[in-house]
Amino acid sequence: MVYTIHGWSFNKDVWVKTPFANASHLELPGHGNSLLQITDILEVAREFGKNMENGSTIVGWSMGASIAVLIATSFPEKIEKLVLYSPTPLFCGLSQSEIICKRFLKKLNRNFEATVNWFRRECGFSGIYPLPCKDKAIGLLESYMELDLRNVLPNISVKTDIFVGLKDEVTKLSGAFSCFSLLPFSSIKIYPDKFHFLF
Repeated sequence: MVYTIHGWSFNKDVWVKTPFANASHLELPGHGNSLLQITDILEVAREFGKNMENGSTIVGWSMGASIAVLIATSFPEKIEKLVLYSPTPLFCGLSQSEIICKRFLKKLNRNFEATVNWFRRECGFSGIYPLPCKDKAIGLLESYMELDLRNVLPNISVKTDIFVGLKDEVTKLSGAFSCFSLLPFSSIKIYPDKFHFLF
């Protein structure tokens, strides 16, 4: 079974024109049609992982890539492969400075819609997309900004494919390379003309 997990402020529709269009799509709390009320990223990973089948592949993008890693850590017997798009082991403190993270959260609280649309443009996305639920999206992002995967990545023993855009200014090339260097069974592919939004 193949499962997908999209990135923050988007939903399962990011996978429509990808090889994973027919996978089982998991949506973040407050995004798309998700019914999850939790915003703690560790709890989200446990909720997603507990119903997965053995021998599964998880395809995660951005925040979804981090959740995929957490699932592989909590349910190693269920996961056969990881496919990580634009991953980072530490968003706030490696990919982005702590000051930028705090400023972004303040902007979200002041003007959620405008800030989300600005973020999507920074991702390299052009188009119209439904807004996530403000409270859940902010709560989830705050939890993500506290997440540090550097100690758990070396313990993951499944094959992992990493994909990143050279022009990614969100999780950045450094985030993907850090994951690549820490994951024992990983490969990496760089798209020279792509941004954070690789689809």
